[in-house]
Amino acid sequence: MPLRLENCGSLGGDTEMVPTLKLLAERHPDVDFVLIGRNSGEHRADVGLPDNVVNPWTSWAPEVRRRINERGLNYQNLTIEDHLKLRDLLDAVTGDTIADLDGIVMWLGQHGTTNSPLLSIKDRSKLTKPYDWANLYGSYLLRGINRWRDADPIAREEVLLNADARNYVKYRDGKWPWRHPVLAQYNQWNNVKHERGGDPNHEAFKRFATDEDLKVAENMGWIEHGNVWTAKSRSIYARLEVSSLVPGTPFGDTVKFSDDFNRPYNFGVVVNETRRQVNPAKARVNVLKKWVLPLDPDFVYGHWSADSIGVLGRRIDPIPIAEYPRLLHRVRATITLPASGSGWATAKPWEAFAAGVVCFFHPDYDDQNHVLGDAPAELRDFLRVRTPQELQRRLATATRDEETWRWVVNLQRAHFERAVEELRYLKLIEERLGL
Repeated sequence: MPLRLENCGSLGGDTEMVPTLKLLAERHPDVDFVLIGRNSGEHRADVGLPDNVVNPWTSWAPEVRRRINERGLNYQNLTIEDHLKLRDLLDAVTGDTIADLDGIVMWLGQHGTTNSPLLSIKDRSKLTKPYDWANLYGSYLLRGINRWRDADPIAREEVLLNADARNYVKYRDGKWPWRHPVLAQYNQWNNVKHERGGDPNHEAFKRFATDEDLKVAENMGWIEHGNVWTAKSRSIYARLEVSSLVPGTPFGDTVKFSDDFNRPYNFGVVVNETRRQVNPAKARVNVLKKWVLPLDPDFVYGHWSADSIGVLGRRIDPIPIAEYPRLLHRVRATITLPASGSGWATAKPWEAFAAGVVCFFHPDYDDQNHVLGDAPAELRDFLRVRTPQELQRRLATATRDEETWRWVVNLQRAHFERAVEELRYLKLIEERLGL
């Protein structure tokens, strides 16, 4: 969890967590916000966070390192026995703090189906072996939340946020099912398993549940299977993708609006390669080859594998995140492409809207129409292109005719400002936390 903008990577959405924390803390100065997610351990004053942000990792980080070294553990190539030692060590340092919280907000990052050793579903006499990084960075949070929810699994439920199509809930470590949806950038349902450990029956839930709660549980598909429950996780579109762009937050303050038509570039794309094992028609390497490269873009930046660069026949280098806002003011138009072979909404068009860059939409991008669904109809019609040929025609119009270009970028900016004023995701978090 990078606390400084300069430590954020250009791959994986590092910029969203601190802005959300900062806004919540500023809007609720009488509430203490405790950073239980692993981070660099810097004091809140050193990274520009409000006085009511508490970072226990200033003391936890050296203590965890000391205990790991004492026990002769490595940070990689851990055995199952090492994982168990690491589990106990992390819980001893963090567990009491997590259990005493009034509410929890957790971003869903990369994670495994088991993040610390759990009994195998197929053979309950054996333990799973998680990834080393999963145990180090995520397992203690999931166990801490289990302990926190044990006190009252109905009144206590963590607020889950997901800004990446790849990070839908898949972990079995969570003991308790969720009644509330994940706040995300897409509407979807996912099947999920819950490891019950030594508490296999529904009676633990029924002790706290009302009839209405039990009806919700039935609708969510909660089924008892001995020590493993099955359920469904629901994700709802919460416009979470604007979270890093709100003015007054670190990255948001770097993205300034400009309607100066005099720019050196007409068309350029910043796009990272994502999952390759998807429908070939939606794989970014093929979309880029079919839609973007024939238009002779002025630049293409991003993180790409050597194999895909070979397919594209063009060198593509990544761009540091600090350089990205300046690049936006050097180009008149861009296009946003399907993410990870999915139809999710992302921050990409909002970044262009905020900066003043015409942003066209590939037909498979945002297939639930969340970004433009509440935009003016004329803006939707102009930006959503159906074929490469239509993109070429619209691009020529937007980049050669200053009046058209200015009309589009100002409509986009107004739409962005409405989204930022709404702060849909933040108000949903506040509602869940009772703030």
